[in-house]
Amino acid sequence: MLTTTLTTRRLRRADVELLTADLMPNGLTLVMDRTSAARLCVRWLDESGERGPPLLEDDDICGDAMVYDPETDRLVVALNGPPHVFEGTSGRSLGVLPHHDQPTYGAAVAPGGRVVTESIDGQRRVFDLRTLVCLARHSTRTCRGWSIPQGLLPGDPVLTCRSYIRDGQWGTALINAQTGRDVARVRLPYGGGPAFCSAAPRPNALEWVGVLAEGDDQRGHGPAQLHHFTREGARLIDEAPARRVGPYQHSLPGIVRLRFITNDWLYTEGARRPHQAIHLPTGARRACPLDDITSPTGLMIDRRARSVLDLDSGDTAPLYPGEAPEEGRSVQSISADGQTVLVSTPEALEWWSIIR
Repeated sequence: MLTTTLTTRRLRRADVELLTADLMPNGLTLVMDRTSAARLCVRWLDESGERGPPLLEDDDICGDAMVYDPETDRLVVALNGPPHVFEGTSGRSLGVLPHHDQPTYGAAVAPGGRVVTESIDGQRRVFDLRTLVCLARHSTRTCRGWSIPQGLLPGDPVLTCRSYIRDGQWGTALINAQTGRDVARVRLPYGGGPAFCSAAPRPNALEWVGVLAEGDDQRGHGPAQLHHFTREGARLIDEAPARRVGPYQHSLPGIVRLRFITNDWLYTEGARRPHQAIHLPTGARRACPLDDITSPTGLMIDRRARSVLDLDSGDTAPLYPGEAPEEGRSVQSISADGQTVLVSTPEALEWWSIIR
């Protein structure tokens, strides 16, 4: 049974607007707030909830690009410009990642002391966090997601996915982002007309998933077929019917977006309702309200319901006292071990303990 308990509550300053708060693996909380001067500011909160000195300030933010790597004790922060790198615990500035002439909207850490960044110039880059040297770059226009299988290939390369339609075949591949070469490729025949396709790599494995829905925006789409790919071939794991919407009953694909929210749980989103999470090893299904923040242990935040969902059991538990959440209550972050959730209210930050 999933239970939640409020363990700590720290009052917030009335003159500072909290925008985001993230529980980091070093035990601290990284916050972005807006000061009375209307400046965005990123800083640490210590264990007592005290705000540390500013790490980075700007007038605007481009996306979600604040990550911490416990392996190197490096913190990467990008607001409306290039990613800045700090020594995580001390906050000492170590420099700026090069080759980011346009703003960065996403960043994620990878094993081996690396970070993967995505910027609005359409490029995904891999950097060594110890040297700040760019190891590889790829266009995000052709490669969807990224992952790194640990210990399966020399150097644990970053892997990306490519999916395309050509000559009556659906081709999809797992690609080594540091060399641009295929690790594995599968081609499947299909009807030969217009189609929608996409793919996503599975974390920590030489596997990926892909979806194909024949049809186009003019004549509508047929069922979306979801395949699990390995170097040995393809296995059909799901088929989502198209859904008719709008006054002209135009049919949309049942699945258009894929994302692994843990190593084993795959989130699928499209015209099918409700959105589904699929447990790849067993085929188990869970209805998911959104693809929200999920811990590697399989606990997912439900921001709309202000609750937490256990993907393995289906249990849910509220993250508010009383019968219903008050206005302004927002779930911010869940720790990597799935034991703590951070919640903000107009007056305070709250730390909730989670027990399964």
